[in-house]
Amino acid sequence: MMSVRRRASQAALARQGGAQVGTVFEHPVSIRWRDMDALGHVNHAVFLTYLEEGRDACFEQLFGDLDYVMVRLEIDMRAEIRLADEQVTVQIAVERMGNSSLTTRETIRTRDGQTAAEARVVTVRWDPAARTSLPFTEPERAKLAAAIG
Repeated sequence: MMSVRRRASQAALARQGGAQVGTVFEHPVSIRWRDMDALGHVNHAVFLTYLEEGRDACFEQLFGDLDYVMVRLEIDMRAEIRLADEQVTVQIAVERMGNSSLTTRETIRTRDGQTAAEARVVTVRWDPAARTSLPFTEPERAKLAAAIG
């Protein structure tokens, strides 16, 4: 189950570029044997899967069944993740909501709290039938506003 907590420290905001970042959603992800590469740590491409799992859980909690596409991803790898870590926590913080886009700051942390990766992701709400972007509705905006305070 995902938990929600506030980030209040100025240091945390400064590390995230000084942006006004709201509530952080947390989602645990188990490390799987298949995630490992020949060097004995989680393959760099799997970091994106972990972020996606956390983002999907966050969006499900916020909006219910929401279709989206990722249009931009910036990621900084900070530390390796090993199978012995057993589980990581993906944190999602909303930075900005546009007409149809949502910008998030996403972090992968190991069990001991070490930052394994930091990412900035832009997603766009998507209409799969029309194959085009879809603006957020007023109820969706209200849900997000209530969640991030």
